[in-house]
Amino acid sequence: MATEYDVIIVGGGMVGASLAVALAGTDSRIAIIEAVSPGSDQQPSYDDRGLVLSLSSQRVLQTLGLWDQMAVSANPVRHIHVSDQHHFGFVRLHAEALNLSALGYVVLARELGQVLSSRIKRTGTIDLVCPAQVKAVAVRDNHVTVEIHGDNRSTKLDSKLLVAADGSQSHVCELLGIGSVVKDYAQTAIVTNVTPGMAHGDTAYERFTTHGPVALLPQSEQRCAVVFTVKTEDANTYMGMSEHEFIGKIQDCFGYRLGAFRKPGTRKSYPIKLITAKEQVRDRIVVLGNAAHTIHPNAAQGFNLCLRDIAGLAEILVPALRAGADPGQDRLLNRYQGLRARDQNNIIRFTDGLASMFCNDLPHRIMLRNMGMLVIDLCPQLKREFMRRAMGIYGHQPALVRGMPL
Repeated sequence: MATEYDVIIVGGGMVGASLAVALAGTDSRIAIIEAVSPGSDQQPSYDDRGLVLSLSSQRVLQTLGLWDQMAVSANPVRHIHVSDQHHFGFVRLHAEALNLSALGYVVLARELGQVLSSRIKRTGTIDLVCPAQVKAVAVRDNHVTVEIHGDNRSTKLDSKLLVAADGSQSHVCELLGIGSVVKDYAQTAIVTNVTPGMAHGDTAYERFTTHGPVALLPQSEQRCAVVFTVKTEDANTYMGMSEHEFIGKIQDCFGYRLGAFRKPGTRKSYPIKLITAKEQVRDRIVVLGNAAHTIHPNAAQGFNLCLRDIAGLAEILVPALRAGADPGQDRLLNRYQGLRARDQNNIIRFTDGLASMFCNDLPHRIMLRNMGMLVIDLCPQLKREFMRRAMGIYGHQPALVRGMPL
């Protein structure tokens, strides 16, 4: 006899856990299936990466009652400085231009994971099935059956809706035959942190180079998270460098605007690809997070876009679950897809366009991008619109993004 749930979420990382918390107020039974314990050092979603949470993401987390715990260690981003190495273009963005206290916040993925895990443990309607791996998925007329293996035994779980939030290489999508379109940027992001010689002033820096963008993100205790993008063919060389050599490479690309860098942290590398699922919804299935769309990190939009998707899905599912309706209905899932399609397409085009425009040495491309940056920097109206889009507060957004409880 299979254990029955209203919603099963495969993937207990930031996306899956956030969705579970967003649905928890309905008193519906929710299961999270996760192969790796959130507290494990092997949990890739909860490592020491610096996450830039946009204003839209902060509002979602605030409305879900998660932000107060995170605010203690979150560092505000009050200014953003974007430049093109060896060229004249730059853009400067300031929170005060929109009468805001911050454009976003930098938090450690590990700290967000701890807050999510703590909430899930306190919520009696969420079962964390971990460690467990999905072995088979069968979609029936009125439910989905998931066969899992864990603790040396196999178990079957039934649900009205299955959410695949198990990352870029989604095993659930593979089992269901949901293909993806992949564009390999031939770049790798190397993530670490450093202490600059001068105070960061709550400023996030991004400098585009010929081998990819270099970002410095302000953290607490005057540390800076670093995202150093290199050509994939050179990634092993950079990962094998001594601390002195590697920090010198960062310094060469960034310059001495913040003085000399010291105390580099542990390095981790992540290949950069654009991966989009060919289907985000089908009968009783939703594909979410990086399983739905993995994008270039050049504008720090990945997790922020995922949180807006979570807000959109919760807006559709919460009323249905409270009313005792079937959350796996085609009508509901198609509404979710329609609600989120425009934002997703805009962000994917934007990040892909940046990757193409800035990793290009053609003279006309260099001139075009630098002139475009100066136009944005010099035109207050364009700059305000650009900031709204970067913060995820443009157009029609889900209720949680607008700070409205469900």
